[in-house]
Amino acid sequence: MLILSLPLYSIGFGYHVFDIRTEPEFGKGIFPTSVMYQFNFPVPDLIENCKTEFAFRLDNGLEYRTLRQDPVTGEYFAKKPWAYDYPHEYTVHFDEFNLFFAQGFIDTEFSDNDLLTAFVSIDGRFEMAFERLSWMTDPDSKEGVFWDENGDYRFPEEELLPGAPELSDDRSMFQTYISFGLNVDYMDDDVTTRDGIKGSTYVRLSPEWMILTDGTGSFVLWETEIHGAYTLFEKPMVSKKDFTWFSLVLDDKLAYRYLHGDRIPQYIMGGELWGPDVPASSSAITNRLSLSLYGPQLGKDTYPSITIFWDFGLGLGRMLNSSSSMRIAETVASYGIRAEFVIAGIAEFYYEIGCSYDPVFNEDTYVEQRFGFSIGV
Repeated sequence: MLILSLPLYSIGFGYHVFDIRTEPEFGKGIFPTSVMYQFNFPVPDLIENCKTEFAFRLDNGLEYRTLRQDPVTGEYFAKKPWAYDYPHEYTVHFDEFNLFFAQGFIDTEFSDNDLLTAFVSIDGRFEMAFERLSWMTDPDSKEGVFWDENGDYRFPEEELLPGAPELSDDRSMFQTYISFGLNVDYMDDDVTTRDGIKGSTYVRLSPEWMILTDGTGSFVLWETEIHGAYTLFEKPMVSKKDFTWFSLVLDDKLAYRYLHGDRIPQYIMGGELWGPDVPASSSAITNRLSLSLYGPQLGKDTYPSITIFWDFGLGLGRMLNSSSSMRIAETVASYGIRAEFVIAGIAEFYYEIGCSYDPVFNEDTYVEQRFGFSIGV
């Protein structure tokens, strides 16, 4: 991560964005696991009072992933948990780049963004999967996701794995794609208060004939999200303008994702909620309803908050990456609390605890907690 990110500081032009994140599963959320870096090329606005953006973004690091389908047949583990009694968690190293152009239309006084923003990008992603560090360092753990307790490789080598194409052969993949979409922003977002609505819709194309693609992926993605917010209560500070003692904000985020293809990597499936993932199906609908209490504001963009949330998801349609033609209609749901402390809009520390009361298929109800931080400049 350091080798890839530090040389980027030598670029002396444009506007820079730097973001460091953690994974709750790695070092209990204490150590950084991924870095995102973006720099904007200095281009003039093509339309007066409307933003024109041309930028390059690099995102790389580690993430923890759970194998949820049989790589050979595509069958869901949760439907027959007794038949798949080996570990399912593994580590993924990833590098993703995006070269994108965005053009805004219709300036608004209450938002930093234009009312409409259209964008197009050329993207690529590399991944390589490994056993978890605990498996490699614990002498008592002899069985992993990819290797059984006898030291034999668990899945067919040098063959395309229909249920997990990104784990085929040497468990690495490189895919390129083209994305384009539209953002709509009619929300007055002032740190601890939000009122209005915003949304986005985009399409990502990754056919097998794309340049540099290694053939492990072939899919079309369409994703749409709508976010509405309303400030129920606000107690402003008399001594400090634009600061609040407390505020109460209601949010609702509704998303729809459609996927079509015969080789779909797990990172693009989406439909994630707190706790369970929506089953890998052609359509996924997710919704988060939340109530957030902010304050008091200790400084500009510095404040604590507590959020109560309820997540609901629905997987519909054909099973993805499966030899079965079965169609599903499976619900998942969870609820929880998130405590957060933001410092100067740069550092964010959080703690979450929640209950997955409607997991996938035959899984039992469970409670989880996680904490971590992110730093972005």
